[in-house]
Amino acid sequence: ECSYKYACCGVLQYAMNLFGYLRFLMCATTVFAVWQQPFLPKHTATGGKNVLIIIADDLRTSLGCYGDSAVKSPNIDHLASQSIIFTNAYAQQAVCAPSRVSFLTGRRPDTTRLFDFNSYWRTHAGNYTTLPQYFKEHGYVTMSVGKIFHPGISSNHSDDYPYSWSVYPYHPSAEKYENSQTCKGKDGKLHANLVCPVDVSEVPEGTLPDIQSTEEAIRLLKTVKQQNASFFLAVGYHKPHIPFRFPKEFLKLYPIENISLAPDPDIPKKLPLVAYNPWTDIRKREDVQALNISFPYGPIPEHFQLLIRQSYYASVSYLDDQIGQLLNAVEDLGLSNDTIIVFSSDHGWSLGEHGEWAKYSNFDVTTRVPLIFYVPGMTNIPQQPIFQYIDPFSTNLQRKFPGKSREYPVELVSLFSTIADLAKLPAPPACPQPSFHMELCTEGRSLVHQLHASENTHDDAVLAVAYSSYPRPSDFPQWNSDLPDLKDIKIMGYSMRTMDYRYTVWVGYNSTTFQANFKEIHGRELYFVLSDPNQDNNLYNQLLHLDIYKHFEFMNN
Repeated sequence: ECSYKYACCGVLQYAMNLFGYLRFLMCATTVFAVWQQPFLPKHTATGGKNVLIIIADDLRTSLGCYGDSAVKSPNIDHLASQSIIFTNAYAQQAVCAPSRVSFLTGRRPDTTRLFDFNSYWRTHAGNYTTLPQYFKEHGYVTMSVGKIFHPGISSNHSDDYPYSWSVYPYHPSAEKYENSQTCKGKDGKLHANLVCPVDVSEVPEGTLPDIQSTEEAIRLLKTVKQQNASFFLAVGYHKPHIPFRFPKEFLKLYPIENISLAPDPDIPKKLPLVAYNPWTDIRKREDVQALNISFPYGPIPEHFQLLIRQSYYASVSYLDDQIGQLLNAVEDLGLSNDTIIVFSSDHGWSLGEHGEWAKYSNFDVTTRVPLIFYVPGMTNIPQQPIFQYIDPFSTNLQRKFPGKSREYPVELVSLFSTIADLAKLPAPPACPQPSFHMELCTEGRSLVHQLHASENTHDDAVLAVAYSSYPRPSDFPQWNSDLPDLKDIKIMGYSMRTMDYRYTVWVGYNSTTFQANFKEIHGRELYFVLSDPNQDNNLYNQLLHLDIYKHFEFMNN
């Protein structure tokens, strides 16, 4: 009897385990199915213009459509040929997290209070509505692929989900290897290098992050197309951010003998040292460490400067290839006449100009970014097909020029109001001063009226000003000058860019009260861009009086 009971209990336990296993499989299958398809809100909008925003990382205006003949970017150039491009668009801070939070909330860094990577604006500054959140609240399916918000503390370790996104943001699994020892050196060993062309078949997982992001973005486009939902899809590519890790075949596009040094590789003689950044992030790479470069000024040996520039350009062409595949999918799915496409970058990157190899400054080369708006029926004449993939290795590439361009300075902080305006959503109100208490408002003005204009207008050009800022811990370059923690910030460089000049004033800054002291001057810079486009000759002196200083005092108040 006892054995019978144990046997029965065993059978019953086996049955229960089997039933539990089947339930697990059903649950897992359901979860996988939910993950495979974006969750659609009950009141999903249909019929509105879709939005595809593509954000590159550390991309300066080294593109064919911006006049750089050395760079092969046929797919971005073709997008530009169907679009309006802004030739003088500027980020509000030349570092990832502060810039991205700024343009995604429509608030300047002084309002987000984010100058490093170490705070989340909703708890640190104010519960500000984001651009994707605004679309989500108006019935759009909002989706994030790759690097849109900077991952980590600055986006609450969730890319601001669920506030901003309808479905949990996608990050490519291969991105965890970006800074690992996956670069094959001349010694045959693997290193964590700055210059890192790879055989994709030999890297972990047999793929790269941006390839995975393109594949996921295309999958999501197919899903929302099937569901007939209006969507806001943000795709963030990692390149050309360091390390320069890209498929090695792209080096063939840039023979080293065709690469030139920066036109102004020396530190400007009249540059206040507070303005200089010592590019500490690339110094951490094994191949750079092997050069035994002196701190803080270097210089980097010329042969390695050429390698860096070659690898940056190759990374840009790799990025262009991925964007070409994404745009081709938009066309194949029949979405090109119903989708607004915006292309930009979080900031630029210095390729040896002023003796610098990084972002972390207020110069044009680090704050200036590509900004391209494709709006069906507005920026192009409806036609079929609009977007077709262009092979950057093709031997008969024909350079395409922008459809239209706008030359006056604009700001990335204007993206929120501009994209909402283009999608015909209610205009978010302009922010009062201060605006920490307001969840919804923007500090950037809509650029739509400039998109509609038949040409550059004199009034817009004269009145246009783009503002940027960058923090420093001291008057002289030190190891944390590039990216100081908030507690270490003692100086803030406020910069303004007009059609005619760039003016920067470095002033005392209290990181506890978030107050700038414009009476505590640590340095000034003034460059006239027509005669000095590379910003090498600082003309400021104590006898020069302009209304700029008063303008900054007004902005600070």
